[in-house]
Amino acid sequence: MKCDIIIPIWNQREITKDCIDSIVRNTKYPYRLILIDNASDSDTKLYLESVCNDRSLDVKLIRNEQNLGFVKAVNQGLKISTAPYVCIFNNDTVTTPGWLEEMVEFVESHKDIGIVNPICDGHGQMSRDEYAKILAKNNKGKYMETNQCFLFCTLIKREVIDKIGHLDEVFGVGCFDDTDFSMRAGIAGYRCACLHSAYVHHIHGVSFKAMGNRDSIVARCEKEFFKKWPRHLRIGLAFSLSDSLKDDQIADILRAMLYLAREWCWINLWVFGDKKSAKERMAAVAGKIGLPLHQNIRFNYFPDRFKDILLFIKLIERSFGTKRRKKHDAILVDNERTRRFLMATYPLHRNKIWCLAPGRDMTETIRPILSELRSKK
Repeated sequence: MKCDIIIPIWNQREITKDCIDSIVRNTKYPYRLILIDNASDSDTKLYLESVCNDRSLDVKLIRNEQNLGFVKAVNQGLKISTAPYVCIFNNDTVTTPGWLEEMVEFVESHKDIGIVNPICDGHGQMSRDEYAKILAKNNKGKYMETNQCFLFCTLIKREVIDKIGHLDEVFGVGCFDDTDFSMRAGIAGYRCACLHSAYVHHIHGVSFKAMGNRDSIVARCEKEFFKKWPRHLRIGLAFSLSDSLKDDQIADILRAMLYLAREWCWINLWVFGDKKSAKERMAAVAGKIGLPLHQNIRFNYFPDRFKDILLFIKLIERSFGTKRRKKHDAILVDNERTRRFLMATYPLHRNKIWCLAPGRDMTETIRPILSELRSKK
């Protein structure tokens, strides 16, 4: 089994050399380099020729007469790729020992995860390799589920590509193409994740900066993205963690939150009760049901006696000024009294507040609410 490593390249000889040298130095898993030269300058072309002439490497070089952009270049690589795993790379990345082995081992043991990123920054004053060793030792098997993977260094299972196809070339030189690909993978039943035991340092945006028009590229691609997909929703859910609340009811709440997160909702979970004991109990139930960490779920803990007032504050703090763009699309509360209080104190949100008493079928109860919210966006 092999991994095809696809790297679009446009100029930047030294950065590209650092990237490829690090792959050669740090990768024990069998791989092939698929290099796409997007009409680079002569120095970069000569360097890529030298890589191709290195008989110790398995290399395929594709040369373009003009810069086709990141998306088309990646698709050129995908069209000739045959390996069971594909890794899409930016050339402004540097690998560390064990990076690919960690990711392949992870996706092989998680059948529902089809796309994975490594950690990409954080080594600070420490060497990259030393930091990678610490992560591999302390974070073995740890990951966070995400709604999308970023294509700076992304391992993809062949079955995902076979099922959903290549990147959408409507995104031109690149931006939102990875979000779109992740959305399509999610619909096809594949999860995205960030693996905490693999490290590949990413310098970020070198090619975009060289183009000098990043803002206009982002704006155009964002517009194209939202022609295809609905905007994400922001949902707050509040409940009191009383002694009468059973563990299976807490588990039902957590499963409902995971369902919403996987449906591209940002979730603020407001738990009211004794902070220390509430955290411990929530963690215990989450561990019992195997709830993964998810990028879109935020846990917040507050004293129960201030519940109604705090929820009112949460409603209004995102209704004005710079936070308005992050206002909640829905508030879910666990009792009718709280719902009536919020509707009376802030009537502008009265059609965004639902009462959902913890039960055993909260996910099914939420589905029609989510459908209704989507229809209004």
